[in-house]
Amino acid sequence: MYYEIILKFNQGVDLDHFSETTTTGYGENIVNSFKGIIFGLFLILGSIVLLSWNENRSINQTLALEEMQSKIITLPNSKYDIKYENKPILVHGEVLPLKPLEDSQFGVKSDGLVLERKVEMYQWKENKTSKSKDKLGGGTETVTTYNYVKEWSSNFIDSSSFKHPEGHNNPPMNYSNKTFTTDAQLGDFYLSKNIINHFDNIVGFNGLSTLPSEIAGFKNYKSFLYKGANLDSPSVGDIKISYTYVPKGTYSVAGMAQNKEIVPYISSNGRELIFVRTGVVNANRIFKEEFDSNSTLTWILRAIGLVVMFFGFMLIVGPLATIANIIPALGSLVEGTSAVVAVILTLLVGSVVIAIAWFASRPMMSLIIIGVGVGLTIILKQLKKDKVSLTTPPPRRRSSATPPPRRTK
Repeated sequence: MYYEIILKFNQGVDLDHFSETTTTGYGENIVNSFKGIIFGLFLILGSIVLLSWNENRSINQTLALEEMQSKIITLPNSKYDIKYENKPILVHGEVLPLKPLEDSQFGVKSDGLVLERKVEMYQWKENKTSKSKDKLGGGTETVTTYNYVKEWSSNFIDSSSFKHPEGHNNPPMNYSNKTFTTDAQLGDFYLSKNIINHFDNIVGFNGLSTLPSEIAGFKNYKSFLYKGANLDSPSVGDIKISYTYVPKGTYSVAGMAQNKEIVPYISSNGRELIFVRTGVVNANRIFKEEFDSNSTLTWILRAIGLVVMFFGFMLIVGPLATIANIIPALGSLVEGTSAVVAVILTLLVGSVVIAIAWFASRPMMSLIIIGVGVGLTIILKQLKKDKVSLTTPPPRRRSSATPPPRRTK
């Protein structure tokens, strides 16, 4: 393997754009592909664990939601009654903070339930892109491009890990994001900070408008604080601080009543459930949204698990394409066939893993999942056969007709 670094020129050397060409030989590609088998096995094992965990999580969440929905009591007001003790309840009412919030570092105060400080620093960021090309003889040429841009980021970017840190140094980020939360009261019910942290009605904060023009070394632009020489032309290291908050007001809280406090409802399978909505929202709507949210998360994690499994199978069959890659066209053909095989294996193994997780609580669902997986596999195999039959010319048939007799002179 060897490396070649190419600097692009744009009115002189562009130190924010670098290209690096890497050439890997045929033998090394084969060795790496066989090493990939081990990594592929870990990916498949990891995807099976993820799919199993996700299905169990989804099933338990569904059962817990069904249990809470069947037992929940919607209170006519926000008054406590001993008959609600240790039962799931839905309470509508005015949620009021028990103490004001303050970011003492900058003297910012709020009468809301949650105050969030967001810190952004103008920093260098490395963008990396790679493009590989197969070469005759089984080698590979990879061109990796590094672009360095400046942008606002709320997370510190460690420039020491850059491929080319020279001239792209980020200073330390001396300020950090922070969340301030208060406990609150909903009628007769106490809401702890842990419950308030479930409130996600985050809106813009205008509390800076009444504060001085200079605060702790920052210039106050009334909607945000800024430390730097020029807002219109920021420099690396400039800091911008803004605030959002969750206001007090009318909310709907679904949980469990316990000693005049609303706490998470604990289902029989051990799931903790607490739901908050802005305004007056009935129980049917809350649970419909929670069922939908659970379903969406389940499908997202399924997709991630199946994609990871697919790449695991691709790595396992990868050596076939690598060996055939001595002729790039042949390697591409084998790689395409390998991808089809990986998809078929993913559908089969993935559907079985998901079905096993559902079998105990939803046996019919389990059989349906296996049926869908097998059906998709059969369809893919048939499509592959049809494609082969279309691209393969029919065999030439010998004529059975008797040739005309030769003429004799």
